[in-house]
Amino acid sequence: MDEQYRQWRYRMIDSGQNTSLSFDAFRTSVMQGDDNGRLLNYVNTNIIFQAGVDFESRPMVVVSACGLPSPSDVDYERLLTLILFRMDQFVESDYTVVMLTSGARHNPSWTWLVKAYRRLDRKYRKNVKRLYVVHPSTWSKVVFQIFGKIVSPKFFAKISWVDTLSQLATMVPLNQVSIPQAVYEYNMKVESSVSAAAPRAPSQESEVPLAFGVALETLMASDGVSLPRPVRECISYLRHHGIVTEGLFRRSPPSTQLRAAKDAYNRDQPVDLELGGVHVAAVLLKLFYRELPTPIFSDYALVRAMPAAASADSTDAAQQMDSVRARYVREVVLASLSRQSRLLLCFTSALLALVARNEAANRMTAFNLAVVWAPNLARSENPVADVAMCCAGPAAATVGSVVMAMVACFDSVFADEIAEVLGGLATDDRVVAVLDAVDRMNAPAAPALPPRGE
Repeated sequence: MDEQYRQWRYRMIDSGQNTSLSFDAFRTSVMQGDDNGRLLNYVNTNIIFQAGVDFESRPMVVVSACGLPSPSDVDYERLLTLILFRMDQFVESDYTVVMLTSGARHNPSWTWLVKAYRRLDRKYRKNVKRLYVVHPSTWSKVVFQIFGKIVSPKFFAKISWVDTLSQLATMVPLNQVSIPQAVYEYNMKVESSVSAAAPRAPSQESEVPLAFGVALETLMASDGVSLPRPVRECISYLRHHGIVTEGLFRRSPPSTQLRAAKDAYNRDQPVDLELGGVHVAAVLLKLFYRELPTPIFSDYALVRAMPAAASADSTDAAQQMDSVRARYVREVVLASLSRQSRLLLCFTSALLALVARNEAANRMTAFNLAVVWAPNLARSENPVADVAMCCAGPAAATVGSVVMAMVACFDSVFADEIAEVLGGLATDDRVVAVLDAVDRMNAPAAPALPPRGE
């Protein structure tokens, strides 16, 4: 990207245009082009787009070859730059790529592919944990083998060849991926129907209820204040050992460590989170939410009605709008959830608020936390709507913005839940006081906290 930026600067200087030469100006120039951003919109909706999270709570990025336009109609240099701009939104976190190669009408030239690979430097490759190439042709396998084995054998090891959509469903949550019609039509040539992966059955050897994938009403007491064991143990561990970890909730641990810890919780066996470390605990906490039989947010009507700030004319106006949105989250959005869901969110948001306080060390602001957490809370029958609900910002009426409000305005959003947890106890720091309550739950033979007023 640096070379393209330098060339653009030279052109601007040579042409004598009186314009900013910053990288942001370069980005805006490429995005707008001479078509007022139409190619940018096309890239983001037809070529590369986000599709929820995978089974280990990593963001999924879908690349669809059938969306590639004709090289005679589009400047492929600009197309590549726009694709990289889109990738920039994911590369700071661990992520999974699903590449749909079937249904393509136009294959890029070898020259363009070589140039694309060179521009996909380590920044883009280091955090890709898995690359699923769906419906690989001989041509696509040759391309990946040449680039992978000669240029980067380590990257080649991350590639999985996937012959059918049914096979893909065993690797990622297929219901979160918006599959283009051309890919479906090709898939019908290799299998008569698409079968989604069946949920794993509970162990027949143990009568102990599973910790993951179990209704909150089963795991949490109807009275008093309690938390499911994985949640309270992970919250306490992260509070004391992970708060200043850079990229907390963005990184993924080795799959074997994650599965071992999860299976141990499901068998009600002791789990030493020290063995897996901070990132195992962080992903376990997200997975608990992700695997709830009833998602926290599935009907988005109330979320979509959240007040949005058209613009922030002043700091006072922005703070006033934050207060309005926080009140809406408390009185409307959270009020529509079950008591167990509200308490679960309260304890988790206390941890996230503490993480956000330490953003200088961990680089996880309330916005960054909202981006990585929203996909684990939002799940409906419409994967496109789910993805749209995961963005965040003062002008967005989304689950991501709800998470931002819960983190940034914790005291006011969870005022009722905090009072129930603390039993009316006065405190100068409600975030710490709520997390202290989690620590008490983890104390040996600790009973559930009594209901408020007892």
